[in-house]
Amino acid sequence: MTVLKARFVSLPKGLKLIGYKVVSTEDTDGFGIGVLPVNSKFDDVTGLPERSTTFTVKAHKPAVWYHMARLKVTGPVTGDTSQCRFWYRQGSVKYRQDLRCVNQLRLAKK
Repeated sequence: MTVLKARFVSLPKGLKLIGYKVVSTEDTDGFGIGVLPVNSKFDDVTGLPERSTTFTVKAHKPAVWYHMARLKVTGPVTGDTSQCRFWYRQGSVKYRQDLRCVNQLRLAKK
């Protein structure tokens, strides 16, 4: 399966999207984004290079690529970002699917 892109279905009030990028576990010592060790050298993943815009996930294997979104808190956050939309291709057929996504909001120091 080739993942073409991923986006939040909607953002609640209080959050502004800065941008999306795709990062690789090659840049995080094999850890997926969101499962990084606490107080690791990867606490600030914003500096990781964008490796690709699309990526392939092999059958029965974990993905080594992850979508990352950068958000700015602009006020009280009034909802969640739990719905994501994925566009992907299997063989020659393209699909769009909305799925529940897991994410973590981490606040940067000023």
